[in-house]
Amino acid sequence: MSTPATRLPRMMIGFVVRRCCIELGHRPTAAEFAAWANGGATRLFGRPISDAEAGVILRHQRRLVTAKSAASDEQYVEIDELVTAPNVVRLADVRARRQQR
Repeated sequence: MSTPATRLPRMMIGFVVRRCCIELGHRPTAAEFAAWANGGATRLFGRPISDAEAGVILRHQRRLVTAKSAASDEQYVEIDELVTAPNVVRLADVRARRQQR
């Protein structure tokens, strides 16, 4: 019996852009971002990207992507906002209290 594969962590593409900003020292242009992402032995996106693709990436920084290298503070964690809100009461809890009376 095999164990199910663990899902790769997800992060916003903006964290990748932030890494580029830190290394360059300023907000990158599409050409600078493409050159940065394509540099090195391994391509950041698995293949070389064009300046046009880099421009699309820079415009959609809130998009979620899978990333093996996502640091723990960069990983997207889905939060149920209703559970974390202090003023939300679960209906099942209210019904249970009423039945106890």
